[in-house]
Amino acid sequence: MIEKMEDGPEGVAALRASGTVLKHDVTEAMRLVGTADRMMVVVAPRFDGYMAELIGGLRQSCEDGQAGRCALVVPEDMRSEADLQGEGGAFRIFTVHAEAERWLGS
Repeated sequence: MIEKMEDGPEGVAALRASGTVLKHDVTEAMRLVGTADRMMVVVAPRFDGYMAELIGGLRQSCEDGQAGRCALVVPEDMRSEADLQGEGGAFRIFTVHAEAERWLGS
């Protein structure tokens, strides 16, 4: 499930991913949020799979111009799985929320 975060950083479209997420879930959530200069998706500890689907959907949305910069924040124990999908362009992976916010603000 992907839901909008009400407590996201100022000027950043923020989403939280938990449970099972497929690429079409990301696409639908991004459609509901609309175009944003900066996007952050935070993976909840209760996220239980399909990191490739989550990252694929997020990267595709960023590449399609729905966001100028996209940050994915994952728990430390999920970092290696996220890294397998790779970073690039305007998409970065973080384990520390504050670092993601700094990068989005730069």
